[in-house]
Amino acid sequence: MHFQNMPVKYLLYIEILLKNNITIRYDIAKELKVKNQSTIAKFLKQTIEQNYVKIKSVDMKFDIPALKKDMESKTSLIMAKTFKK
Repeated sequence: MHFQNMPVKYLLYIEILLKNNITIRYDIAKELKVKNQSTIAKFLKQTIEQNYVKIKSVDMKFDIPALKKDMESKTSLIMAKTFKK
């Protein structure tokens, strides 16, 4: 589950609420310390696809400050290259 424009590294955690009211919380920030993004993305995608009929909802918490910081730095870099004399 690599978002089109959103790497897994910006996810803090994902909570999957099952129809039997059991909540599975996957701490992605913790997992990123020992696994790479593609491994985590494949696991999440596989888990959601295999248990689709059992899932009531999926909640994702994003690391907004890190995302904002990266977007601002990349925007500044692009602007500097664009208007470079």
